[in-house]
Amino acid sequence: MRATASWRAPIYLRPWRSSDSSQALTELLHRAFAGLARKGLDCASGRQSAAQTAQRLQQGQALVAELDGKLIGTLSLYDSLPHSEAHSYRAPDVASIHQFAVDPAWQGQGVGEALLRLAERRARAQGKHRLALDTPQPARHLLAYYLRHGFQIEESLRFSGRSYHSVVLCKVLG
Repeated sequence: MRATASWRAPIYLRPWRSSDSSQALTELLHRAFAGLARKGLDCASGRQSAAQTAQRLQQGQALVAELDGKLIGTLSLYDSLPHSEAHSYRAPDVASIHQFAVDPAWQGQGVGEALLRLAERRARAQGKHRLALDTPQPARHLLAYYLRHGFQIEESLRFSGRSYHSVVLCKVLG
């Protein structure tokens, strides 16, 4: 699928391929989460190894944004997670987004929004009625971003192994 915006070269949205580099995707995640890490928000995606990235990719449907052969954005769409600490993730009618990142050079240019729209379409095609994700509660800019895109706060919790509280947001899929 081709995203349309103000950039010159086409940005392609597509599923992750086994020929894609988990190392390159890990480096993208590290760049995208570096700003949160500087604020003391140690997100797993910002520090995981390439092997951990590859393992997490297998847990759901990974989607990427590609420009001139380079990965500039990603997210993973998971089915309901019956054993999750987050109540919102356990519901059978919910798909959830994880490892959502856009290269800092491309943030604010519609890449993340295009990935979210693709995830919404995929979740609806799977019969899901809601889309959920979580973000660090202190990351006000991310919270505002998700609220602008139709998500609503469902719950607040501190996931095991995290040093901060997270907000879980859901969006009803029309």
